[in-house]
Amino acid sequence: MTLTKEQISELKKQLHSQISKMPENERKEAEAQIENLSDEAIESMLEQQKGSQKQIFREIISGNIPSKKVDENPSAIAVLEIKPISKGHTIIIPKEKMTNIDKIPTEIAILIDKVSKNIVEKLKAKNIKVAPELKFGEVIINLIPIYDKELSLESERSNPSEEELESLEKELKKEKKQEIKQEEPVKEKEPIKKFPKRIP
Repeated sequence: MTLTKEQISELKKQLHSQISKMPENERKEAEAQIENLSDEAIESMLEQQKGSQKQIFREIISGNIPSKKVDENPSAIAVLEIKPISKGHTIIIPKEKMTNIDKIPTEIAILIDKVSKNIVEKLKAKNIKVAPELKFGEVIINLIPIYDKELSLESERSNPSEEELESLEKELKKEKKQEIKQEEPVKEKEPIKKFPKRIP
């Protein structure tokens, strides 16, 4: 398998993100090692990972890994990110594995738009940052709610509890209440009384 320069660059980014929480001296050493890795070494690492790890997003799609699903359509599902960048951070996972980050099918784009509007409405986000990402060998789309400051995939992540995620899932799946207007009963007009003409 020969990787493109873009794919190798993306894999290096993922490696950098994985070591971001390490102590500074260890992190700097690890960063130097990553930068010195040859293309062949990165390809070899990727092959080893493929052989040893399950494809996590396929497992979520099949239901073998539980998730907090907030929406879906025939082409993709939308689940809450368990380590969100901001409240309501959702990932769109294509039901058929995608590897081309530049081509988002129409059906998936429709779900992105629908879920984004729901997050803005329910959680009062200012807007949604749509960030496609190549992760574990396939494309997912991050929907990152923006509240007060600009965010990116490199922004700090939080670790909400299971209860917090469940509460958020319920909030996003809650049906919008429709106000039922009660029609006032139509009053019947009283017949106009006719009086006989007076003869002077």
